Amino acid sequence: MDLYRLNLNLLVALDILLLEQSVTYAAKKLFITQAAMSNNLQQLREIFKDELLIREKNHMVLTSYAKELQPKLNQVLQELQSIIVSGQRFEPETSERIFKIGMSDYIASLLLPKLIVILQRKAPKIKIYVISAYHLSNTEPFEKGYYDLGIGKEFELAPPVRTQVLFKDTVVCLLNRRHKLAKKSKITLKDYLINKHIAVQVHNQHFPRAVIEEALNKLGYRRDILISLPFILPIFKLIEESDTLIATVNKSMANLHTNVHRTVIKPLPFKIPVIEFSLAWHQQYDNDPGHQWLRQQILEIGSTMSS
Repeated sequence: MDLYRLNLNLLVALDILLLEQSVTYAAKKLFITQAAMSNNLQQLREIFKDELLIREKNHMVLTSYAKELQPKLNQVLQELQSIIVSGQRFEPETSERIFKIGMSDYIASLLLPKLIVILQRKAPKIKIYVISAYHLSNTEPFEKGYYDLGIGKEFELAPPVRTQVLFKDTVVCLLNRRHKLAKKSKITLKDYLINKHIAVQVHNQHFPRAVIEEALNKLGYRRDILISLPFILPIFKLIEESDTLIATVNKSMANLHTNVHRTVIKPLPFKIPVIEFSLAWHQQYDNDPGHQWLRQQILEIGSTMSS
């Protein structure tokens, strides 16, 4: 098919279809009906002479051709987007742009309530799609367009991804108010070690060792972990229900939840390195005025979040 006869909107639909691997979710993201998206998929299959998405059990998967096509298509669309916006003025009060931001539930809890206030006041038509991301460990999600922005702990990201420190945090001990250590102004390392713990741990060989375990290992100690979780939010409810466990959590998160869950905060009885959270984006967005505007809003929020 000649390019001039191709409806370029179909390529946008294909990009979303390959990302979501679902006609239903892709239709929702483009604010069209499922029937219209199914029609788009049928046209795309005819254009590319490939099924692109095939059903496997209860879900759709990409064909081998679609897997090869996805990063190339996304790069082309991102470059086209950059060409379009580079010469435009960005007016936040009327912009209807959609930004995909990779972040964890922890970061979302800290950032989004403040960001939504700004957007409601300055840019009411901008939409934010959050994609689950606990660590910024490689450039692929940015290169493939999964994220417009990423927020999290940075692990040696390199060009073409830019990074900027968003805020710095430390950790504290979280206890039930009925815990035997709750009335002490400070707990000792001995107190810390003889009690059982709830811990946030990511069991993935691609991520560095947990900061608490690393610090204790250097001191020649290990904590007694009764419950290990890959996420943080359930910990607050668990501590609220237990008068024997200790949790070690980010200070900013503890401050956010301690009144809600009737818990108490104690300083950590040993030193750990400062934890840095970074804002990351693909360098192609460096001069995108809308992207610059959103980054600035998030950076300003971050400046108020450091412990």
